[in-house]
Amino acid sequence: MALAIHHHTLMKGNYSMKKLASLVLVLCSLCLPFQAVFAGGTYPESLKAGDTAMNGGNADLAIQEFEAALGQGVADGEKAFARAKKAYVLAFIKKDYSKARTELDEAMKVSTLSPVAQLTVFQVQAECQMREDRNFVEAAKNLEMALVLPDIDFARPYLNLSLADCYRENGDFPKALDACKKVLETKGISSSAQASAHFNMGMTYQYGLKDFENAKKSYAEAVKLNPGLKGAADTNTVKMP
Repeated sequence: MALAIHHHTLMKGNYSMKKLASLVLVLCSLCLPFQAVFAGGTYPESLKAGDTAMNGGNADLAIQEFEAALGQGVADGEKAFARAKKAYVLAFIKKDYSKARTELDEAMKVSTLSPVAQLTVFQVQAECQMREDRNFVEAAKNLEMALVLPDIDFARPYLNLSLADCYRENGDFPKALDACKKVLETKGISSSAQASAHFNMGMTYQYGLKDFENAKKSYAEAVKLNPGLKGAADTNTVKMP
């Protein structure tokens, strides 16, 4: 942007020196290149801002915030947790499993990870194994290790949902159903998580146990809780005899 203030205008007294200084500052600020402003000024604030961005689907901003937390962290455990959070975004949202694993490799060099940090590591490892490697046996092992961690009750329903996928893919259909039932038994669980559990049960009944009656019932429960699943449920239902 060109800064153009005519000499004769100044001479007429239309601009005082204070007004001129203010105008110059405004115009110069408009000429500066845009720089991202991080919401988090401290390690906890950056983690919180990263979580907010991640939950809102803004993966790039979430990664920036977790990178900021990595720079703000003091203890090795703090830095490792920030790396694990970044890996979570890379694996679950951006589907960049190679970069996610690179971050995990660095995080796992630290032996003093908190239970929540360990949980994040296990979740990312399992996601990479399920989606990239199609190795549901190893993924199940990581999810099972995550389930025995202390102080992670908030994550148990979602771990069990992923475990149900692994067990079904591994042909362990009774375990898949049990994992889904544990989700449904969780007090205060969201309707969307309940719907996912019912839908998962439907797939297990249909494709694993060939129990089409219970499959239809499970799909119906899923759609009742989450109407957005109707299309997927109908696609599966028409395949039944």
